Amino acid sequence: MTQEIIDFFQRSYFVFAYGITLVLSIIAYPKYFDTHFKYLPAIIAYTLLNEILGYFIRYYPDFSFFPNIQDTRFNDIIYNIYDLIFFPFFFYAYWNLAINKKYKKWIRNASILAMLAYLVSCFFQNPTYTTLFYANAFASWVLLFIIILYFKDKREHSLPLVQPYNLAFWVSIGLFIFHLFAPVLFLIGYIKYQLWLAYDLRTILHVLIILMYLSFCIGFFVCRKKAFR
Repeated sequence: MTQEIIDFFQRSYFVFAYGITLVLSIIAYPKYFDTHFKYLPAIIAYTLLNEILGYFIRYYPDFSFFPNIQDTRFNDIIYNIYDLIFFPFFFYAYWNLAINKKYKKWIRNASILAMLAYLVSCFFQNPTYTTLFYANAFASWVLLFIIILYFKDKREHSLPLVQPYNLAFWVSIGLFIFHLFAPVLFLIGYIKYQLWLAYDLRTILHVLIILMYLSFCIGFFVCRKKAFR
């Protein structure tokens, strides 16, 4: 068991970023408990547990909640379910943060399309056997679009784009950095796996994860309650 834990941290060192961010999110919780990001610690905790569970299912075949079912790849199932929780959380949060009614409508419609993409993908991909990577990429691009609208909305209402004490600002920066590149990396990983291996794109993905959660950490550390908007 000790060796398994050592292997886990060697292969998934970026998980430390999840853990540190989770601790900071709990410490800073009084600053944003009544905002649209009040469930963010739960999302981070779910991400951490999901990654740990996914790791052991991936590298230790005997580790399974359903040992009698051999043909189902539960690792893919848990990541597909994760997407259906992660993306709607942020879609709804940004919909609430939007001031412009037109942007609210765009965010709502784009969010519905992103969720429909998962439904459509199920007709072409088996969600119990593979990650719905096309739908994931589309949802990531929708999130980028929504974040751009968030900043555009701020500018149109004469609010500064850079708001160092606003948690939503730092979360937006982190999400934007990650989802700007991650969808392409995921698509390469699933469609051109040899290219994924040749250029060690997994490491790049891990760096993006660390950068995203570093931005979250900065937000939790410096945020002020009255600055959230």
